[in-house]
Amino acid sequence: MNQNYNDLIEQISNLLFEKIVEEEPNLAEKVNQVDTDLLSLLRAIGLRVMSMLLSLLVNQVTSQVKQPGWIIHRRPKIKYTVIFGQLKIESPYLWNKKNQQGIRPVTEKLGIAHGDYSIGVKRILTEFGAEESFEGAAKRFQEHYGFWVEKNAVRREVEAIANLGQQYIEHRLDSLKQQADDHKNQTQSLPRLIVELDGCQIRTGVYGCAQKAELTPKRQLIQKERTINWREVRVGFARPVDDRQKRTFIARMDKYPAVVKQLVGAAINQGMGKETEVTAIADGGNGLREALEVGFPNLKFILDRIHLKQHIYQTADALSLTGIHCQIWTSHLLSLIDRGKAKKAIKFVNRYFHNSPALNKLDNLSQYLQRFADACHYELYKIQGLPIGSGEVESAHRYIPQKRLKIPGATWHPDSINPMLALRVIRANEWWSDFWTHLIEKKLA
Repeated sequence: MNQNYNDLIEQISNLLFEKIVEEEPNLAEKVNQVDTDLLSLLRAIGLRVMSMLLSLLVNQVTSQVKQPGWIIHRRPKIKYTVIFGQLKIESPYLWNKKNQQGIRPVTEKLGIAHGDYSIGVKRILTEFGAEESFEGAAKRFQEHYGFWVEKNAVRREVEAIANLGQQYIEHRLDSLKQQADDHKNQTQSLPRLIVELDGCQIRTGVYGCAQKAELTPKRQLIQKERTINWREVRVGFARPVDDRQKRTFIARMDKYPAVVKQLVGAAINQGMGKETEVTAIADGGNGLREALEVGFPNLKFILDRIHLKQHIYQTADALSLTGIHCQIWTSHLLSLIDRGKAKKAIKFVNRYFHNSPALNKLDNLSQYLQRFADACHYELYKIQGLPIGSGEVESAHRYIPQKRLKIPGATWHPDSINPMLALRVIRANEWWSDFWTHLIEKKLA
């Protein structure tokens, strides 16, 4: 919309000022609430102007369609919601008897159907619905904008935008990968990058027919029951080694290869090139290191020290070591590992194999150390300025998936998790404005 309305704004402001001064003799006594009253006035003005504009547009598109042979068959009114409130506008239905065809110009030309919301309303509902429950978002919307939107309507709008958000992220990261491939010998890249990847559990539920084929008391439908499962959501990020604030996040409920593919896009967004040395900090999940090595050819893998310590303490507990004996055993083992002497640490563990009641635990720890013997020289990593734990990505779980998807009582259909994660990632990466610009351009295209 044209922004050159300065003179008009000045005229309207003066008129409104003069009227307020005339009608409010005790203005000084309620100076602290004048802005709230003024906001109500501006909303009413906005709603009236939108009503007039939409009436004009309805007449225009109807006139364009109403050629010889077309008649207006009926003029139903439809509900359309803008940020100032809810409007009812005409949506004429035109009929051509000769061709036996009908058309609704408001829907087909303006793209407005009954119950629709403006882009502005959709954006606000999505902002609120991406942060809190759909019921909470509806209440928050009413508090801020003065009218009620049903929580189920909030849910429908947020889920629809979330699906578009998932497409946006996939397209954006794939485009970065394609651009990097097209210009791999031309772009200047960072020498070192950090990537981290970790998982957390989200509660999911799917409705299916109950084992006992009972009917509902009122409508006599087959009763359904919800099967609850916990599914792993994987969160990761990429950042420069020396800048903890500049991070590109990804989050997805999927297998490692698909998640790592997005993580590669995040790394490219941070400046990864052909010669960049990428350091990954993660736990020893089956297949995780291997998937990272496929995605990042120049990878240095660091085993998360906290997870390693947990393995060591669990083994000490299985050996029935307590007090000072446990402290000496675990400290000696960690000291060897920290100094890069993983082979000696393995030999130390293997000494306890004979006649041990904790044979399985010892064997698991020994194999674990053999598998990651080249990924736990922690003193060297500290000297190189590299992190030795995945605490950053574990804290990201709290404000990316968990803040929204693990609110009390929340249970998600598996198909809705990745779209909602997409909204959380877009917010975390500060892509929100670009995302909505993309949606508007796509709608206008």
